[in-house]
Amino acid sequence: MLYKIEHTTRYSFSKEVFLEPHIIRLCPRSDSAQTLKSFDIDVKPTPIGTTKIIDVGGDSIFLWFEELTDSLEITSRSEVETHRSNPFDYILASDRAHRLPMEYGAPYETVLEPYRIPSSDFGDKFEGFVAKIMLESENSSLKFLSSLTSYINQNFEYEIREEGIAQEPEESLFKMKGTCRDFVVLVTEACRSMGFAARFVSGYTQGDLNNMENYLHAWAEVYLPGGGWRGYDPTLGLAVADEHIALASGATPIEVSPVTGSFRGTDAVAKIEYDLTISA
Repeated sequence: MLYKIEHTTRYSFSKEVFLEPHIIRLCPRSDSAQTLKSFDIDVKPTPIGTTKIIDVGGDSIFLWFEELTDSLEITSRSEVETHRSNPFDYILASDRAHRLPMEYGAPYETVLEPYRIPSSDFGDKFEGFVAKIMLESENSSLKFLSSLTSYINQNFEYEIREEGIAQEPEESLFKMKGTCRDFVVLVTEACRSMGFAARFVSGYTQGDLNNMENYLHAWAEVYLPGGGWRGYDPTLGLAVADEHIALASGATPIEVSPVTGSFRGTDAVAKIEYDLTISA
């Protein structure tokens, strides 16, 4: 599918501030699942320096400024073609990959290690949740991923929270609701507890959540021998195919933040607004 995307982020400051260097992660990646046809970005005020970098999670843009300003506006325009109509167009490359816990073997164990380490120790709610999903999956790795994704979609309440870091899994399980990024953190930690390499992905989706306005979206990718990195979207309850457009990926949500930067200004307060249109 061919998508055209226009995404504007506006920061308004209560007084003039000095903008520190910023990293922009709004350029869609180009790989076997999607091809970037075109991309451009406008930034106001105009930065004095701009360079494209290969960041940890994908292509990014590094900006720096010199003038005081009371606003920052970033508009990106992308044209992307997605290719994967069937999210299950693979077979697992080894017998042990079918069973839990997941074992990759050399040399993948070392390469994938950053994506397999749980972020912290979790309590009884998390352990009970994972045990329930594992029981339903009958020790099958692929059934575990499917059950995990569908369970969150069917049993958790989706909410919009534009600002703030992702909730810890225990908090999401206590509330039984959260944002897409909260659900992805829960999925990645559950997967890591079963030996999977799992990472956080930011991007866009054509999927409709009760006809809500378009927002940046997040989902998980799990590394499967023979399948490579495969996406699972717990918010929509499905395996990722050609209705998702990936921007960046990383072991933690902070690594894929669409805009990273800070400002200097005594007692200055920032307000954020978004506009996003996706057409196919």
